[in-house]
Amino acid sequence: MATTNPTVYRLSIALIVFVLLTFILTITTYLFFKQRMDERAKAQVAEKASSEKQEALNTAQTENQKLREWIGAAEGSTLETIETDLNTLFANDFAGFNEEPKSYGKLVSWLRGQFRDKDKAVQSAKTDQEKTKKETEQQLAAAQKNQKAAEEAKSETEAKRQKQEQDFQTRWTEHESKQTELLKAQKDAEDKADRLELLIAEIAGGGQFLSANRQKDFTAKEAAKDRLDLIYAELRDRAKVIDEQNRILSSLRVADRGLQETVLAATPKDDRIDGFDGRVISVDERERSVLVSASSTRGIRPGMILHVFQPDDERPQAGDRKGVVEVTSIEGPSLLRATIRRDSNRSPILAGDGVATSLWTAGTAPEVVIVGWVNLDEAGENDRERLVELVKRAGGRVVDSVTPMTAMVVDGGKPPAERGEEGFAEEARRQARNLKTAEQFGVRVVGIDALLDMLGLSRSALTSNSLPRAATR
Repeated sequence: MATTNPTVYRLSIALIVFVLLTFILTITTYLFFKQRMDERAKAQVAEKASSEKQEALNTAQTENQKLREWIGAAEGSTLETIETDLNTLFANDFAGFNEEPKSYGKLVSWLRGQFRDKDKAVQSAKTDQEKTKKETEQQLAAAQKNQKAAEEAKSETEAKRQKQEQDFQTRWTEHESKQTELLKAQKDAEDKADRLELLIAEIAGGGQFLSANRQKDFTAKEAAKDRLDLIYAELRDRAKVIDEQNRILSSLRVADRGLQETVLAATPKDDRIDGFDGRVISVDERERSVLVSASSTRGIRPGMILHVFQPDDERPQAGDRKGVVEVTSIEGPSLLRATIRRDSNRSPILAGDGVATSLWTAGTAPEVVIVGWVNLDEAGENDRERLVELVKRAGGRVVDSVTPMTAMVVDGGKPPAERGEEGFAEEARRQARNLKTAEQFGVRVVGIDALLDMLGLSRSALTSNSLPRAATR
């Protein structure tokens, strides 16, 4: 048997021991590190758990803080305080909230339901409002359309109205024009009818101036034309007699002077009035006025001059008047009041005196013809228009030509010598023609002074440019 090497044996034992020690060290190190790793893992787990708990705590604190903020809890308030406030809130502000147990979550859920209901109501109201708005807009559009149509209709109606108004105004103007023409024609017709009636009345009263034979025929005739023919026949016969008498009188120029005076004395004067137009029924000496009764006051106007005569002579001379009165007012169909303009103490105006004027006849305005050159104020100018106004003021009517109805002819004569007769030729022919016609019809011819005397005027009054006032004795 071989012998074992001690060194190798020792090295083997040392190696085995080294290996064993190394294994033991490894196992020990492993176990140590494993324990440390387990402790570290546990520490990490514990740290993680602690961290999670801290995080959970922080989260809980945060959520608690947010919850407090959400519910409005004061800082540091306890759950009891919060519960008490919550119950008070439920009891006072949310009486309709009946959920049990009461909580904010259920309150929120209840409020959400309430909000949904309110929202539905709001949406429904909004829908109704939009519908109403739409209907209102439609109605407004329809109203605007109707208004526009109404305005157009109004404009059309206004245009028609203006056109109708213009047409009416035109027709009214034509109507007024025609009415004026008709009224003028009616007035002319009435004037003609009045004149015709007066003419017929005058003709009816002309029978007294006819001869006895013709008076019987005149009474038998009823038509005015037939009676007028008889009057014309009488006038023609008398005109022949007058012409013959004028021829005889002309031949008297060579006869004896005494014979001429005898013929002239036997010729009746033609300046007598035709009769009284009324009578004085009372005299007011204090007021210097008279009350006159006339057959009619038609045609009499204030300002007319009346002459007063003695009552015993029905046809006195025009120059025998005892006074002059001026009409001041018409007091009835047959009464008038006049102011005394001229009288005398020796022959005062008394009740019963006759009143007459040559420029007025009851119921009519007498026709007066003015011919020649009219000179009122000695200025040399032709005063015809002024004399026409005086005659009209006294109630007369001035016409251009002499007719059987003419009351008198006023002859102004020829123009003054210093003016000559230039431009007077036409008036001279008219003067001669009217004077000849007056002579044929037996119309009275007077001068300007005689007419002024009938009017109660004088040249001096005209020269002073004032009419005479009521005279005092």
